[in-house]
Amino acid sequence: MKKITLLAALFLSVASFAQIASTSFEEPAVFTVQYIDTGDPNVAHPLADNPDEPFVNWTSSGGEMGFAARYEPYDTPGDGLTDGDFVGVTDFAATVVEYTDGLQGYQISDADGNFILEFDTVDLSGTSAPGLSMDYFVTETGYEGDGTVNESGSDRLRIYVKDLTNATEIDILDTTGSDINDLGIEGAWRLGTASLLPDTTVQLVIEARMNAGAEAFYFDNIVFEAVLGVNDEDNNRFAMFPNPANDIVNISSTESGTKTVAVFDVLGKLVVNAELGGDTLDISNLNSGVYIVKITQGTATTTKKLVVR
Repeated sequence: MKKITLLAALFLSVASFAQIASTSFEEPAVFTVQYIDTGDPNVAHPLADNPDEPFVNWTSSGGEMGFAARYEPYDTPGDGLTDGDFVGVTDFAATVVEYTDGLQGYQISDADGNFILEFDTVDLSGTSAPGLSMDYFVTETGYEGDGTVNESGSDRLRIYVKDLTNATEIDILDTTGSDINDLGIEGAWRLGTASLLPDTTVQLVIEARMNAGAEAFYFDNIVFEAVLGVNDEDNNRFAMFPNPANDIVNISSTESGTKTVAVFDVLGKLVVNAELGGDTLDISNLNSGVYIVKITQGTATTTKKLVVR
């Protein structure tokens, strides 16, 4: 968790971002049934989209990023996803309460092996200080093992970015070596971030291993962005006052229309997610401290630091 905390702190400076690529899993249709893998659970293989079952893959049609899923068995293979499991694009929200952007997200549960989700590559040529932000949710339940061996009862979640240009990997979250229950990341949406290098080609990868239906990971609001600077048009579009604040903070815009406001604590936990038709945001439930406020209106996005007294 130290890496997530440090990287989240980098977003505390007042800066604006241009969105390069993103997905909130809103384009694919939703099927509220289990996904059944028709492949051989004893060998590694790509997962196929089956008729009237949740999409595990998606080909971008010019909107959201595409993604592709594959399965790799334990060293001693089990059932894998052939017995029917809840994976893929979903609108099931009983566990997560609500998704952080839109009505849908991506779920990985009870893979009985390794479920690997790879996203479209992103070209960062010509960008300045690019980065990635995403939201993830780990359910509260009894995870097993420390993820160091490829077997049942050794649960693991790794989220990372491949820098294909430099043949390196940047971890966003890697639970390997720890029992997930001991990390304090369960039961709430968390913000994961990564700082990337300009003029590179990168790819987001999620690797999940778990063996029970109650053990599930959810993902939403994946955004690749590049810093435009503190004096750019998007940042000047929004004002936030008073700051420091107590029970309310005003967030105004030079343009009319609804604003989406997400507030994160310094550990990356989403603590407020609101749609503002006006300017007033209720922060009376927040403890004193420093928070990251992400404001979006149309295609304009900026982040600001908020101090709550």
